Amino acid sequence: MKSALQSLIQVLFSSILFFSSLCHAEAGPLRRPLSFQHITPKDGLSSEMVYAIAVQGEEVWFGTYGGGATLYDKSKKIYKAYTTKGEPMDQVDDGKSINWKNLPSYNHVSAIVPDVDRIWFGTYFYGFGGGGISYYYPQKNPPWKRFNTNDGRAKKVVSMAVDGEWIWVGSEKGLSLLDKKTEGWKAFCSTKDGLSGNFVNSILNQSDSLWIGTNAGISHFHKAKKTWKTYSQKEGLTDTEIKSLASIGRKMWAGGIGGTLFEYDPFSDRWKRIESTDSSKKGGIHSIVVTKEKVFICRDHGVSIYDLPTGQWESLTVSDGLLSNTVFCAAEDKNSIWFGTDKGASKLILGP
Repeated sequence: MKSALQSLIQVLFSSILFFSSLCHAEAGPLRRPLSFQHITPKDGLSSEMVYAIAVQGEEVWFGTYGGGATLYDKSKKIYKAYTTKGEPMDQVDDGKSINWKNLPSYNHVSAIVPDVDRIWFGTYFYGFGGGGISYYYPQKNPPWKRFNTNDGRAKKVVSMAVDGEWIWVGSEKGLSLLDKKTEGWKAFCSTKDGLSGNFVNSILNQSDSLWIGTNAGISHFHKAKKTWKTYSQKEGLTDTEIKSLASIGRKMWAGGIGGTLFEYDPFSDRWKRIESTDSSKKGGIHSIVVTKEKVFICRDHGVSIYDLPTGQWESLTVSDGLLSNTVFCAAEDKNSIWFGTDKGASKLILGP
């Protein structure tokens, strides 16, 4: 006869196996047919070109090309556009729209990064007098504050990363560092300092390091030692314009503009090519987003999806329900994934 202790151990072991099976119930290919929700300018988006998405609780922020930022409240199903299109939303704003204060720095929003008490926005400007970064701080009045990028040094902000009390900002002129407390610029780095290229497409912040993807390779900055190392073709990067960097557990992936995926090998201190097997694999890479179970690679030809538990690849395209095969970005939401495309935003619903 089993003792009470043996019976308890068996029950606990069975429970562990049950919950373990639940955790991996979604492993493997997506269950099809797929379910989507689409958002376009007809619904409330300020522009159909969605370059950046960030989720914070019940709020979803969309960064658009030409339309500024759109805030979508999921619980209330309300949209609010922050843009210089049309009339100013606040009485404090008048005159030239480029000088309106209670808005992002410009209408081309290329990066959105949530912080503890605010949301940061990076903008991309082609002319003179605009561009830079902004934050939206809902507890302040007015909630928006704009910064030119390091005293106007750069106007095309394409990447940002929060690092405690600092904000790293990547642009066409290099890497800038903003002190959140003083709201002043503290440092600037370019190829003269160790960057592989001045156009900083991606920033991956780690506890002791900063990895930077540029138009000419990858740079590694050791924060404590203040040393730089550059990775290019000699170190395995056959596609040297890097658009995205992502941490995947203890591994690190990089995506090239030509469509090549790379994985960093810390033992050899080199990058090796990843051979994906999905049908979207030849499309140029815009961004890489990692969830608990999957990696989503946003491309020109759809989305490549890698399932971490099984190592399986699959594609997501218009034939599955996406608005467009040109996918710029993605963001994880509760039981879903948002994708930003050149025709609006698609929400892939993964569960109830």
